[in-house]
Amino acid sequence: VRDYGRGVPEKALLEIFQPFYRVEDDRDRKTGGTGLGLAIAARAVRLHGGTISANNAMDGGLVVSVRLPLTDAL
Repeated sequence: VRDYGRGVPEKALLEIFQPFYRVEDDRDRKTGGTGLGLAIAARAVRLHGGTISANNAMDGGLVVSVRLPLTDAL
């Protein structure tokens, strides 16, 4: 998933998956949200044996990647 916003400070990229973590916005803009969305997504992905990561895109914005294992159908 990708957005085209301002991205996330490098030091916060590992923290954004923690419950209630919100990136401090030092540009006089109020940050919305509860800080739970990415934490819930990360928990769901890990429960299914997958991984989730976030990186800033070179031309702005944030890219969140999810990898899930494939299994044979029962």
